[in-house]
Amino acid sequence: MSLPSLVAAIDELGVGHFRGEVFRHVAAGREARSGRGARIFGGRWNPPDSFAVVYCGLDVQTVVDEFHRLARRQGVAAQGFLPRELYRLRVDLLAVLDLRGDEARRTIGLGDRELRSDDLSACQAIGVAAHSISVEAILAPSAANGGTALAVFLDALRPDSTFEVTGLEAVWEEPPEGRPRAPR
Repeated sequence: MSLPSLVAAIDELGVGHFRGEVFRHVAAGREARSGRGARIFGGRWNPPDSFAVVYCGLDVQTVVDEFHRLARRQGVAAQGFLPRELYRLRVDLLAVLDLRGDEARRTIGLGDRELRSDDLSACQAIGVAAHSISVEAILAPSAANGGTALAVFLDALRPDSTFEVTGLEAVWEEPPEGRPRAPR
């Protein structure tokens, strides 16, 4: 889909409120709310050299599975990414694009194959479109498992929204338990 078509599809879906706790892992000593790495290198919902995104999971297992997927995609043993710190964050966001439902994904032309693919271009195009109209975050199925991921667009956060670290949950000196499930 073209950028104008994606923007129109996102407008059709609308945005909603999301409040809850989320988790994310970062390299030891890094700021838990930084999206600098994703801004530079890109991620599922943002292309390289674009905008800062903080990628989170709604549960710890999703974060663990995403960690292992990251290592696999980069061809590095999980041990090579250690130590990592696992943080808990509280979010209260007012403009979230919810792509958890099949109908919502069909509206924007995103199939399961594209959602879980190592080719990030389809998801990145959606992220660019959402970011261009000040969506604060995308809530979607994790590419690594059946869990849910939240991608927060830092420069789109509204003054009345909340995105704060509430605690350090763990330090991973060894790869965390769990392995990513095979993509669907």
